[in-house]
Amino acid sequence: MNMRPWAEFASTLPSDLIESEDEMDILQYPGKLLSETLAEILKGLGYEIIELIYLHERGWELLIRGGPKGRSRFGIRVTQIDKYLIGLFQTSWFRTTFAPQHPDLVSVLTQLAEAMASDARFIDVRWFAQEEIHSGIPGALRPIEP
Repeated sequence: MNMRPWAEFASTLPSDLIESEDEMDILQYPGKLLSETLAEILKGLGYEIIELIYLHERGWELLIRGGPKGRSRFGIRVTQIDKYLIGLFQTSWFRTTFAPQHPDLVSVLTQLAEAMASDARFIDVRWFAQEEIHSGIPGALRPIEP
């Protein structure tokens, strides 16, 4: 199974970049509105939203909990460099090390990809493995492929 937990895409959501009056400094990096939109979608899919964290120049991070037993924890890193870039990851060191393709991660990736594909706010969503990001390859239409 090939898993691509990173997605790059455009969006119809307005920019939420906040700059100083002279436009010389960034006061808030973009991605908060997109993170809140993803949180809305995931909540509708049955996931619990734990926290939204501002990471300054690195963007935003959304922490969620869910899965069949409701105990799996995931993070979604959101940043904007021309297009939006999101990466979904397990927050458990144990699972990241010993079960990198855990069924709960596969499930949340699949559900999120389907929701984004059917939502007009997300344009030209392409999924990547970490080593494929900005490599020039076109990306996949789905995050999970057999």
